[in-house]
Amino acid sequence: MSDTPDNPNEAELLAGMTGPRRAAALLLTLDPDTAAAVMRNLGEHDVSRISEEMSRMGSINGEQMEKVIEAYRKEVGAGTFQVEPMLEKLLERALGREKAQEMIARIRSQNRDSQPFKAIRNLSHKQVTSILKGEHPQVVSLVISHLTPEVSIEVLKAMEEEERYEVLRRIATTEEMPVDLIRQVDNMLEVRAFEMGRQSTDSASERRFKTIAQMLNFAEPSVAKSVMDKMTKDLPDAAAEVQALMFVFEDLVRIDDRTMQKILAEIDKADLTLSLKTAAPDVKDKLLGNLSQRARDAINEELELMGPRSLSDVEEAQKRILEQVREMEERGDIQINRGGGEVMV
Repeated sequence: MSDTPDNPNEAELLAGMTGPRRAAALLLTLDPDTAAAVMRNLGEHDVSRISEEMSRMGSINGEQMEKVIEAYRKEVGAGTFQVEPMLEKLLERALGREKAQEMIARIRSQNRDSQPFKAIRNLSHKQVTSILKGEHPQVVSLVISHLTPEVSIEVLKAMEEEERYEVLRRIATTEEMPVDLIRQVDNMLEVRAFEMGRQSTDSASERRFKTIAQMLNFAEPSVAKSVMDKMTKDLPDAAAEVQALMFVFEDLVRIDDRTMQKILAEIDKADLTLSLKTAAPDVKDKLLGNLSQRARDAINEELELMGPRSLSDVEEAQKRILEQVREMEERGDIQINRGGGEVMV
């Protein structure tokens, strides 16, 4: 029997079904008395919706019935079946909650025995190789014999020649393995695949924090501060992660004097002067302290004579200085330790 629907009606049964349509298709595979007993346990609204779907379907031949049942079995067994309210109600009202759960568990177990190692079937060959690294050749031979040839050959390529031969020898000579042993190995791989997925999630979190830090680095300082203040209050752990990846104007005090002098030689003096108008005293001292006395006096004089300036103008000047620092970092002229230490060259 083909796994692909052979006609439009069959395709309609198996693809894009809503909850009521799925329920209707399943009920049409049952004998009339059983289907009627199930329908009696449903509410009037549910019965009406399912009946309408049944009327649109017309008849279902034997092959189509098998495909509907197989589709349900595969979805439940694969662990991807999202039980919609309509279907959940149908099963529980027809069989009772306990029996419905027992039936799903039994189907899942039967499917797992017939198609083991589902937890790693969608992993890349590199991930499978990592999971199987260090395992006994008997375990490796058992697992890869259930995977696609494309993945199996890549796993074998990563082995030493002697180990590769031992795995292939066991595939060729080992009789059918006991179901209990297969289940044990399957459970072990499921745990390892879960751990690998959790590590990937951790990496994804790091990427999210880095993205936030990069956005805030290029935002107006007042906007970045407002966001970080709220995040620190609501999500303190996440705020700490983001803060560690950020580099803001106040962080200039962490730069060593030699590197600061290199930065000051490249930034626009007008930006430097304007940026100091709202700078914290320690930041101002850090910047002015790395200038010559003559340059320092000139900037102080300009600050005294400078009239009121908009906060946005000052923040733009600070942003341009930070952009210059980041460009120097990207060129490799400086390195910024964002964990709290000084910038090193």
